[in-house]
Amino acid sequence: MTKRIDSAPLAAIRLALKDQAITLQPVMNQVSALPIDADLEYYFVPADYMKFYQPYHRPGQPLKNLKLINYERPAISLSFYFKHKYKIKRDIDPQEVMRHVKEHRDSLLNKSLTSVLSIGEQKELQETDDLLRQIRDNPEAYQYCFSNYHHYYKYWYCSYRYFEDEDKTQAASGTEHLLKHTERLEGNRIERMNIIFVDPYYITRQVPQDNKLIDRELDTYPTRIRQGTITLYVRKL
Repeated sequence: MTKRIDSAPLAAIRLALKDQAITLQPVMNQVSALPIDADLEYYFVPADYMKFYQPYHRPGQPLKNLKLINYERPAISLSFYFKHKYKIKRDIDPQEVMRHVKEHRDSLLNKSLTSVLSIGEQKELQETDDLLRQIRDNPEAYQYCFSNYHHYYKYWYCSYRYFEDEDKTQAASGTEHLLKHTERLEGNRIERMNIIFVDPYYITRQVPQDNKLIDRELDTYPTRIRQGTITLYVRKL
């Protein structure tokens, strides 16, 4: 039985992206301000290269380290936004609290063996050591909770519009969250990549939200005379 592959060869894909990926800019292209996040890796790829990624398109069984944001739905416009994601855990076992505090104290102690701690770090080490003893001696005197609220984890989303018919007359929209690199407690970094497919023609021009075809109709008029706030379009019959 063949073992199912859960990860894509990111190094090989990055090599291919050197020839495939394009740069998009707000105003010049139909894209909002681009996300800036050190843990976010994403590329814009013209729809012409979509077949290259077909082996990595697995509906219902996505790869862990590669996300094809809009496979078979090349974007004609893009926008990005993020949400502040956090969680809080209450009713913590004091032993779990002890492990957390001890790990933090030990990390400072280990650092002191290889380098000189700053005054702030020395104070933090002393306070952590004191807290560890106090919790050990009287755990019922404290209330505990775990939360990542102040880590300000940004959960990025990509919204896109695309043509849902072959004649490119009807547009629809979709939204997907983006994968991010993650750091494990052991210091291991897990890399994740996002591929966003774009229509290389329409990503450079506006497509009316009401799906009217006025832009394509006006494209058939070769002569244009602009006067004030109105333009005359002329073509031969």
